[in-house]
Amino acid sequence: MKNLSIVVALLALGSAPAMAMPLSESALHPGWASIVDIADGFFVPPADPDAPPLSEESVQSAVDQKLQKKFNEAARGTNSLTVQGASDASWGVIADHFAEIDGNHDGYASFDEIQTFFDGRSPLPAARARAAAKVQVVE
Repeated sequence: MKNLSIVVALLALGSAPAMAMPLSESALHPGWASIVDIADGFFVPPADPDAPPLSEESVQSAVDQKLQKKFNEAARGTNSLTVQGASDASWGVIADHFAEIDGNHDGYASFDEIQTFFDGRSPLPAARARAAAKVQVVE
Protein backbone atom coordinates (compact mmCIF):
# COMPACT_ATOMS: atom_id res chain seq x y z
CA MET A 1 0.00 0.00 0.00
CA LYS A 2 1.10 3.53 -0.64
CA ASN A 3 1.51 6.01 2.12
CA LEU A 4 -1.71 7.78 2.92
CA SER A 5 -1.57 11.55 3.02
CA ILE A 6 -4.16 13.28 5.11
CA VAL A 7 -4.63 16.96 4.61
CA VAL A 8 -6.09 18.92 7.43
CA ALA A 9 -7.19 22.39 6.46
CA LEU A 10 -6.33 24.97 9.07
CA LEU A 11 -8.44 28.07 8.66
CA ALA A 12 -7.27 31.40 10.06
CA LEU A 13 -10.07 31.89 12.58
CA GLY A 14 -10.96 28.26 13.02
CA SER A 15 -14.66 29.05 12.64
CA ALA A 16 -15.35 26.67 9.76
CA PRO A 17 -15.08 22.90 10.08
CA ALA A 18 -11.80 21.33 8.98
CA MET A 19 -11.73 19.05 5.96
CA ALA A 20 -9.60 15.95 5.39
CA MET A 21 -8.82 14.66 1.92
CA PRO A 22 -5.82 13.14 0.11
CA LEU A 23 -3.87 15.64 -1.97
CA SER A 24 -0.37 15.93 -3.30
CA GLU A 25 2.03 18.32 -1.59
CA SER A 26 2.14 20.52 -4.69
CA ALA A 27 -1.62 21.15 -4.44
CA LEU A 28 -1.32 22.65 -0.97
CA HIS A 29 -1.17 26.34 -0.25
CA PRO A 30 1.48 27.07 2.41
CA GLY A 31 -0.05 28.07 5.73
CA TRP A 32 -3.48 26.63 4.95
CA ALA A 33 -2.80 22.98 5.52
CA SER A 34 -0.31 20.55 6.94
CA ILE A 35 0.37 16.98 5.89
CA VAL A 36 0.53 13.96 8.12
CA ASP A 37 2.00 10.86 6.49
CA ILE A 38 0.87 7.54 7.85
CA ALA A 39 3.19 4.69 6.90
CA ASP A 40 1.98 1.26 5.88
CA GLY A 41 1.09 -0.93 8.83
CA PHE A 42 0.56 -0.03 12.44
CA PHE A 43 2.96 0.28 15.32
CA VAL A 44 2.70 -2.62 17.73
CA PRO A 45 4.33 -1.87 21.07
CA PRO A 46 6.63 -4.53 22.47
CA ALA A 47 5.19 -6.90 25.06
CA ASP A 48 5.72 -5.95 28.70
CA PRO A 49 8.33 -8.41 30.01
CA ASP A 50 6.98 -8.02 33.57
CA ALA A 51 3.36 -8.79 32.62
CA PRO A 52 2.05 -12.17 33.73
CA PRO A 53 1.31 -14.57 30.90
CA LEU A 54 -2.27 -14.54 29.67
CA SER A 55 -4.23 -17.63 30.43
CA GLU A 56 -7.89 -18.49 30.72
CA GLU A 57 -7.58 -18.34 34.50
CA SER A 58 -5.82 -14.96 34.58
CA VAL A 59 -8.38 -13.42 32.22
CA GLN A 60 -11.30 -14.83 34.24
CA SER A 61 -9.73 -13.56 37.45
CA ALA A 62 -9.33 -10.05 36.02
CA VAL A 63 -12.93 -10.05 34.77
CA ASP A 64 -14.20 -11.23 38.16
CA GLN A 65 -12.26 -8.50 39.96
CA LYS A 66 -13.66 -5.78 37.68
CA LEU A 67 -17.17 -7.18 38.07
CA GLN A 68 -16.85 -7.22 41.87
CA LYS A 69 -15.57 -3.63 41.87
CA LYS A 70 -18.44 -2.45 39.65
CA PHE A 71 -20.98 -4.29 41.81
CA ASN A 72 -19.56 -2.78 45.02
CA GLU A 73 -19.75 0.73 43.54
CA ALA A 74 -23.30 0.23 42.29
CA ALA A 75 -24.56 -1.46 45.47
CA ARG A 76 -23.03 1.32 47.60
CA GLY A 77 -21.72 -0.92 50.33
CA THR A 78 -24.70 -3.28 50.53
CA ASN A 79 -24.78 -6.90 49.41
CA SER A 80 -27.59 -6.39 46.93
CA LEU A 81 -28.46 -4.19 44.00
CA THR A 82 -31.82 -2.86 42.84
CA VAL A 83 -32.76 -2.00 39.29
CA GLN A 84 -32.72 1.67 40.30
CA GLY A 85 -29.24 1.27 41.78
CA ALA A 86 -28.03 -0.27 38.54
CA SER A 87 -29.54 2.61 36.57
CA ASP A 88 -28.04 5.21 38.92
CA ALA A 89 -24.62 3.59 38.49
CA SER A 90 -25.00 3.73 34.67
CA TRP A 91 -24.94 -0.06 34.54
CA GLY A 92 -27.47 -0.35 31.75
CA VAL A 93 -26.94 -4.02 30.93
CA ILE A 94 -27.93 -4.95 34.49
CA ALA A 95 -30.91 -2.58 34.54
CA ASP A 96 -32.10 -3.87 31.14
CA HIS A 97 -31.84 -7.54 32.14
CA PHE A 98 -32.73 -7.17 35.83
CA ALA A 99 -35.78 -9.46 35.74
CA GLU A 100 -33.64 -12.20 34.18
CA ILE A 101 -30.77 -11.65 36.63
CA ASP A 102 -32.93 -11.59 39.78
CA GLY A 103 -33.31 -15.36 39.95
CA ASN A 104 -35.27 -15.48 43.21
CA HIS A 105 -37.47 -12.51 42.17
CA ASP A 106 -37.01 -10.61 45.43
CA GLY A 107 -36.31 -7.26 43.73
CA TYR A 108 -32.61 -7.40 44.56
CA ALA A 109 -29.67 -8.83 42.62
CA SER A 110 -26.79 -10.32 44.55
CA PHE A 111 -23.24 -10.46 43.26
CA ASP A 112 -23.66 -14.21 42.66
CA GLU A 113 -26.76 -13.61 40.52
CA ILE A 114 -24.96 -10.98 38.44
CA GLN A 115 -21.86 -13.15 38.11
CA THR A 116 -24.00 -16.10 36.99
CA PHE A 117 -25.68 -13.88 34.39
CA PHE A 118 -22.32 -12.84 32.90
CA ASP A 119 -20.77 -16.31 33.25
CA GLY A 120 -23.59 -17.77 31.18
CA ARG A 121 -22.65 -15.44 28.33
CA SER A 122 -18.89 -15.81 28.64
CA PRO A 123 -16.76 -17.29 25.85
CA LEU A 124 -14.54 -18.88 28.51
CA PRO A 125 -15.46 -22.52 29.21
CA ALA A 126 -14.58 -22.22 32.93
CA ALA A 127 -17.06 -19.37 33.37
CA ARG A 128 -19.80 -21.25 31.55
CA ALA A 129 -19.14 -24.32 33.71
CA ARG A 130 -19.33 -22.17 36.85
CA ALA A 131 -22.66 -20.75 35.66
CA ALA A 132 -24.01 -24.21 34.84
CA ALA A 133 -23.11 -25.41 38.33
CA LYS A 134 -25.22 -22.60 39.85
CA VAL A 135 -28.29 -23.26 37.72
CA GLN A 136 -31.05 -25.04 39.57
CA VAL A 137 -33.34 -27.14 37.41
CA VAL A 138 -36.87 -27.40 38.81
CA GLU A 139 -39.06 -30.14 37.39
